[in-house]
Amino acid sequence: MNLHIRIEAGRNALSALGRQPISTAMTILALAIVIALPVGLFTVLTNMENLLGSWRNQAQISLFLHKDASPQAIRHLQTALTQTTGVVGVRYVSADAALAEFQQHSGMVAAIQTLGENPLPASFVVQLDPLRYPPSALQRLIGHWAQDPAVATAQSDLHWVARLQAILALGQRAALILAVLLALGAVLVMGNTIRLHIAQRRDEIDVASLVGATRSFIRRPFLYQGLLQGAVAGLVAWGIVVAAFYWLQGPVDRLAALYGTQFSLVALTPEQGAILVVASALLGWLGSLLAVGRHLDHTFA
Repeated sequence: MNLHIRIEAGRNALSALGRQPISTAMTILALAIVIALPVGLFTVLTNMENLLGSWRNQAQISLFLHKDASPQAIRHLQTALTQTTGVVGVRYVSADAALAEFQQHSGMVAAIQTLGENPLPASFVVQLDPLRYPPSALQRLIGHWAQDPAVATAQSDLHWVARLQAILALGQRAALILAVLLALGAVLVMGNTIRLHIAQRRDEIDVASLVGATRSFIRRPFLYQGLLQGAVAGLVAWGIVVAAFYWLQGPVDRLAALYGTQFSLVALTPEQGAILVVASALLGWLGSLLAVGRHLDHTFA
């Protein structure tokens, strides 16, 4: 019996939405745009994090060794570097290899030969995952390595990592604030829409309450309306985000080609899209619940 009542309430909800197709479509589109804005912003930030993670070769620290460092101390340092969390690569550059590389790129072969000896020290080039550590932790890590007995100096150019991490953190905070505000807006839009439906069926609701209909019986079709509209709005928002990222992929490809690399934008995964649809349906349900509850409080008072 309860299942039959729920099915009938679902049919009533679909019928009510079908009687006003233009109004229903406009409400769904408005909700979809409201939902797509923060979701799109979060997806952009996720792609920026993926891009930062792919720049591991650019996040490097050079540890220049003492010339009198013992082989045992060098091996101990290399083991410690390799076992450090967030380190994705450790490359040892001998003094001879450093000299050969310097001569190849600088063209100062004659000047180096006049010195009579190799002035360049051996070094470790450490590649880091730029997303693994915040800027303060990176500085502490560099300071820790610089204090190793085998290390003479530590050199890094990770200021860009700190700046980009700060921009991402700011963007995530702004996206969260925007998401909360727009979620509230979605609830209000849905609540106002259901309130209009209630006003159109006020006489029907009053008659149903007089003949003994319960609050849940009266409320259920409106809740289903909000749930259905929210779910469809989530699907439309998913499509908007995917279409927007597909449209942006061309300019991104051209920009990446200028830097000699490739980068593919990643829109919502099926799991993320399903979460979006469920969350949107819940927002629609919540807006309907608030609107119907307020009306029924007056009806059954």
